[in-house]
Amino acid sequence: MKKLLKRNWLLIVLLSIPYLFIVLTSIIRVDYDFISPGGLNKVNSVINIDGSSEENGSFNTVSVYSLERIPLLTYLIAKTDDIISLDESSDYIQMDYSEMYSSGTIQKNVSINNAIIVAYKTAGKHISTNYHGLIVHTVFKDISYDVKIGDIITKYNNQYISNEKEFSNQIISDVRSKKDIQLTVLRNGEEFEVDYEPIWVDDTKTSFYVGLSYYDYYTINKEETEPSFTINKANTLGPSGGLMQALSVYNAITENDITNGLKIAGTGTIDVDGNVGIIGGIYQKVFTAYFSNADVFFVPVSYDENGQIIDVEGNNYHEAKKAYELLGSPKDMAFVPVATLEEAVKYLESIA
Repeated sequence: MKKLLKRNWLLIVLLSIPYLFIVLTSIIRVDYDFISPGGLNKVNSVINIDGSSEENGSFNTVSVYSLERIPLLTYLIAKTDDIISLDESSDYIQMDYSEMYSSGTIQKNVSINNAIIVAYKTAGKHISTNYHGLIVHTVFKDISYDVKIGDIITKYNNQYISNEKEFSNQIISDVRSKKDIQLTVLRNGEEFEVDYEPIWVDDTKTSFYVGLSYYDYYTINKEETEPSFTINKANTLGPSGGLMQALSVYNAITENDITNGLKIAGTGTIDVDGNVGIIGGIYQKVFTAYFSNADVFFVPVSYDENGQIIDVEGNNYHEAKKAYELLGSPKDMAFVPVATLEEAVKYLESIA
């Protein structure tokens, strides 16, 4: 055996190099995140409305596969595929699996509640809600005060919070004015105070991060809402299904079926006023919808002061359009930009 090894040592070394390369590149991680196409998920399997009629078509959320700080081998393979995106990992947000799951679950639950609320309002149905403040879904790694994922911020300098937009504007203004900020935080049924501190980008203290990501947090009084509904367990996480969830609920509580027998896909967050918000991974979601034979794909947009779609490098509309054009702008999947739930409903009613 020793003689055989000695005689063939060069061959053994040469054969070992590819194996060692694969092993090493599978172990070594790089500071890049990976996003690739995923699949479609029917909304009515998650939100059921009592007494609703069956849809001829379907509303579908779009999922993608994502990994953070990927192995070098995955990075090298992904570099060869135009459909996969590679983005530098954030230095400010680093979560373990448990934190990512908690964050994604909070975002999903907020999305579902918002979708139900805005759908009932748009359809003119009675729904009873309570506003609790801001629920925290992401905590930046360098914050110096005690706020955790799942906490609810109820007060700002001892004043009850009315909405996310006012809170964000106020905190930015007060930090720039060097004013003291105190937050009242609700955790496990108990309130406590924390002194807020921003995360400064550098020692000059001219640019900063708020350090938290949060949503307006509403709950629904089910016993005071008609028609009644049931929320089932969903396998997906995150807020990007909001628009499609709202469309599905709206369709279920109104008389006409606006699916028109089509497989309808799309993406975008939704707030209780019906505004559609941006999401991540939209480039891959266009491919996912097309490969899954969707007839319609809704994409979030915003408008300038002249009512024109804002189309700039990196925004949702630009990235989605780039993917759609790479597919050859297929006529068998309509590409529909929308900024509100109302716009999406009007489009579907127009093709009935």
